Amino acid sequence: MSQQNGKIKLHIGCGPRVLKEWINIDLAYEPFENYLKYYKDEFYGKKIRGNRSDFYAINITKQALPLANNSVSVVFHEDFIEHLDQKEQMLFLAEIHRVLKKEGVHRINTPSLAASMKINSKFKNGFEGVYQHEWDHHVHKNILTKNMLKEMATIIGYSKVIIQKRNISIAKTIPNEYRPDPNDRAESGNIFVDLIK
Repeated sequence: MSQQNGKIKLHIGCGPRVLKEWINIDLAYEPFENYLKYYKDEFYGKKIRGNRSDFYAINITKQALPLANNSVSVVFHEDFIEHLDQKEQMLFLAEIHRVLKKEGVHRINTPSLAASMKINSKFKNGFEGVYQHEWDHHVHKNILTKNMLKEMATIIGYSKVIIQKRNISIAKTIPNEYRPDPNDRAESGNIFVDLIK
């Protein structure tokens, strides 16, 4: 795995959005051409567009990353961690904590369970009133709240959990975030957070 300017940057669950000067990780390489209608230039212009040599197929729920302790400067993912179950989330957060340098940033952008349920559920109707689209349509396994994410990160040993907004991060190298898609949910429907080692 390569590094740029002495800094290792990981983009986890990259899908077809492979970023230049990042180590992009997902289960399999996916060509970007069919997805440009979603990304547009502001999210995936030629200046930031990587290629297959920037991609690594790794199942981060089944194996450790082939990286040394304290070697990574920044980790970024969006619309990813909610596709892991609780055990996989703990394994993943711990593994990223292991590879991050001291003061390294783990940037997370994920749907908010609290926002989704408040907006879409009618709990007074009991079972029938619970909005199940998050799990059934989006194939999410464990959707988080800010408090759940903060508690998990604190248990693992991250020193700070900083709730942010879209495109605002301590790590200045984070690309423009394309999630949430406005056709899917409002920006207030996602959690944007920097975990600091």
